[in-house]
Amino acid sequence: MPEKYSLQTSIVIDAPAKKVFDLMLDLNQFDDWNPFRTMDPSVTTKVTQAKPGPGSLYEYQGDRIGRGQQLVVSAQKPNLIVSEMSFFGKKKTNTANIEFRIHEETAGTLVTWYMEGERGLGGKFMGVVLGFDKMMGKSFATGLAALKSLMESEK
Repeated sequence: MPEKYSLQTSIVIDAPAKKVFDLMLDLNQFDDWNPFRTMDPSVTTKVTQAKPGPGSLYEYQGDRIGRGQQLVVSAQKPNLIVSEMSFFGKKKTNTANIEFRIHEETAGTLVTWYMEGERGLGGKFMGVVLGFDKMMGKSFATGLAALKSLMESEK
C-alpha cells in the first residue's frame, strides 16, 4: 500500500516577495538556481511557456537524474506557486506535488520549498535505506541558497 510522504526546506531572502515570486514563476530562470541541474552534466532541459504561470512546463532528461517534468498548475501572486512533478521511470511514472510558499516578513522573504506525494515499496526502500528524504532536503536547501544568492546579488 502506498505511503504518504512530505518534506520541506526554507530560507529567508533579503528581497521583496513579489520579486522572488516573479523569478521563481518564470521557468526560463529555473536553471539559474535549480540544484538538480548541477548534479548531472548530461542533463538537457526544455521550457514551454507562453508567459510565466499556470500551464508552463519544464522538462528535463539526464543520465543520472533520469527524465521528468514540472508543470505549473496554479499561482497566487505573490505567495504561492503550485506545480506537479512527474518522474518517468522505465515501468512507472511517479508524481509529486510541489509548492513554493513565499511570505514577506520583517526580516525578509521566507521561501519554503515543499514536496508531497505517495511512494510504494521501492520508494519506501529509497527513503529509509538510501536516505532519499535527507538527500532531497539537502538538494532543496542547495537550490534555495542559490536562489538567495541570485536574488540578493541583483540589488
